[in-house]
Amino acid sequence: MNNEKNKKLWLKKCEETLKMGGRSEITARNYCYAIERFLNSYNNDIKISKLSIDNIIKYFRKNFLDKNLSANTYNFNVASIRYFYLICFERNISKTLLPTSNIRKRIPTIITKEQFLNIINRETNLEHKCWYLLSFCCGLRISEIATLKIEDINSKEHKLKVLGKGNKERYTILPDVVIKFLRLYYKSKNYKCNKGYLFKGIELNEHISARTIGNSFTYLKKEYNLPQEITEHSFATYYLMNDGDILMLKSMMGHKTLTSTSIYVHLAQDFNNIKGIDYDK
Repeated sequence: MNNEKNKKLWLKKCEETLKMGGRSEITARNYCYAIERFLNSYNNDIKISKLSIDNIIKYFRKNFLDKNLSANTYNFNVASIRYFYLICFERNISKTLLPTSNIRKRIPTIITKEQFLNIINRETNLEHKCWYLLSFCCGLRISEIATLKIEDINSKEHKLKVLGKGNKERYTILPDVVIKFLRLYYKSKNYKCNKGYLFKGIELNEHISARTIGNSFTYLKKEYNLPQEITEHSFATYYLMNDGDILMLKSMMGHKTLTSTSIYVHLAQDFNNIKGIDYDK
């Protein structure tokens, strides 16, 4: 069979293996996108499994290095192609010959409280408003918002159970402002029970697609000319600004080490008592 016929089989195998390993839907999709892009760059008569390391390096030089794409983008694609060869052909691509790029730790970009209030007060879609509040005020990632369950919302104790990367559970804070809008959303949907996904998908008992929420955040960033990674960064920074404990923040963010959390110390507004939000919209 030629590459075109094999491609679907290869992509399916990679996707299934990623999910078996506990990777999220978004991660699996991004890996497969990177792999598919790589496969599409070669003619059908090229034997992908026997492609030389020089040709693979040439692909990365042409499509990433010569275009001055970010180190993050380059590294993710390198990891994806290494994974592809390992899973589909049991072939290890040399890390010496195809190395990853050292990424300089950058101080995260955050939004001001004024920007946050402007975004929330101008948003007329209640569902979208809940997504933004969960991200900015609770530190949830897009995939975590999508899979949030009603029974994981503990308004009495002001905490939220989150299913994070690798299906690991953690708790984060749940400010009053978020509780108020989540209650409004729940009532607007007339749910018959207090269990199941809060943001439901098209199919019964399924959660909303993470891509749908992601598209909303993409529009938000374009509309307000915001940097790409601002949501959980803003939450973490403001938490520490208000004398939050860094070990507690590490747990709430789902970080493996304090190294990932400590970057927010360099930036060090309390979302629990925000004044200025218009509750009539």
